[in-house]
Amino acid sequence: MLFRRRRPLRFHQKLNHFMWPKGGWSRAIRYYSKRLLRISGSPHSIARGFASGVALAMTPFIGFHYLLCFVVAFVVRGNLLAAVLGTTIGNPLTFPLIWVATYETGSLVLGWFGMSPEPLDFHHLSHKLLTESWREIWPVVEPMLVGAVPLALMFGGLSYVLVYIAAKSFQSSRRQRFAVRRRTLHGK
Repeated sequence: MLFRRRRPLRFHQKLNHFMWPKGGWSRAIRYYSKRLLRISGSPHSIARGFASGVALAMTPFIGFHYLLCFVVAFVVRGNLLAAVLGTTIGNPLTFPLIWVATYETGSLVLGWFGMSPEPLDFHHLSHKLLTESWREIWPVVEPMLVGAVPLALMFGGLSYVLVYIAAKSFQSSRRQRFAVRRRTLHGK
């Protein structure tokens, strides 16, 4: 193989590189942001795809985020690759924050309508989610589903605006750079 390592990484080294990228998190974030901005497509398409991915990352449908982001991005005519990059906002480091935020928001919303859920002991949450039946986990999932809606709208809308502005400015500056190169190459 052309680009294979001579000495393959051991499991603990792979885990270390996964949790802390070789160049640091700022380099990884810069890489993904440049990857997002260099996607071919209109700024609206890129922003719609990314926003749909971010919005679906707020839902508690673990394992279905990518499938759902493809469907939603297709429906809203967003860029599919941008939707996948938006879905990566939900990852093992951010899922606990997202889950707590969706649960608390859902409890607040349900409390306004007089359907306040029972208080949740987060120590037993992981055990319930992995071992109990649907009827037992519904008191946990219901507030998370209700709370995911306002958070998805808020973060999806915010990410749409930010990505649209960034993609539009990146594409216009790129067109200007190419025009300057063309003029210098062709002597005009």
